[in-house]
Amino acid sequence: MTNIRIDDERAVELATMGLSNRQISEELKCDESSVRRALNRKGFKRHLIPIDLETRFSFDLDKPLVLTDTDAMITADWHIPVYDPFLVNEMIQRARDEGIRTLVIAGDFFNFDALSAYDPKQSDADLTREYNEGLAVMRTLSESFDDIYYLWGNHDARLHKALGFAMRFRDAMKMVFGALGNDLLKKMHFTNLDHMWIEFEGQRWPWYICHPATYTRVPLSSARRIAAKQNAHVICAHSHHAAIGYAEDGEKICVEAGGFHDKAKTAYLQRSTTYPTWQQGYGWFKGGRFHLTTPEWENS
Repeated sequence: MTNIRIDDERAVELATMGLSNRQISEELKCDESSVRRALNRKGFKRHLIPIDLETRFSFDLDKPLVLTDTDAMITADWHIPVYDPFLVNEMIQRARDEGIRTLVIAGDFFNFDALSAYDPKQSDADLTREYNEGLAVMRTLSESFDDIYYLWGNHDARLHKALGFAMRFRDAMKMVFGALGNDLLKKMHFTNLDHMWIEFEGQRWPWYICHPATYTRVPLSSARRIAAKQNAHVICAHSHHAAIGYAEDGEKICVEAGGFHDKAKTAYLQRSTTYPTWQQGYGWFKGGRFHLTTPEWENS
């Protein structure tokens, strides 16, 4: 072996793979002093963890869905089959009147009461009825919307939990709606995440739409904390509140979007509880401006 100038990058690559200086010298047909100089020139230090971002330190994490300059209907907490079809029809008609062809379902399209760990179960809202109604509703929605974005929700997630997490949330929901056929499935965009983003050109902050796992009794309290953390306008699902206001900075907009749930059809709400009354509602973006409506009022 000779003391020669070797390929520094190759020496570092072999060292990163765990080869000793002796092994590298044998591979490159040089002496160990050439290897040491090559590693020194590249600043490679064996006492530090080698950083190879493309292999050891890269992970295939989910990336959030992002919409840009898109008019969209924003809905959440449908809880099919115990839902209000009249309010859903109002939303569909408004979308058609406004020319909005994108729908966001921010979690809990299904109720999946039959798959929950909680008592009591609602026998007349069993899994078969829920599945058939969910497919029927989604088939109707596909007539009015070209793209349907479907976020993780804690009730929807009962399905892949019941499957022992053998399938990820996105794949489990694709399986559920598979009976509708490939043409409709192409319109649906599922995510394993509980949030997505909508951005509008010229607006200082993007919109963060989410279905957080945490629940608070006080309207907008979760949304305000998330707005500060994400540095964004926030639309929250899950709490079944319908409210709109400002974050603590007095600038970012915070929303709780209500839902299409129907408390008059939901058995476990017949029990005594100190939780706030559920509120219905949905929202939409038109020209970058957000609107929220509930059966009692509407902001413009």
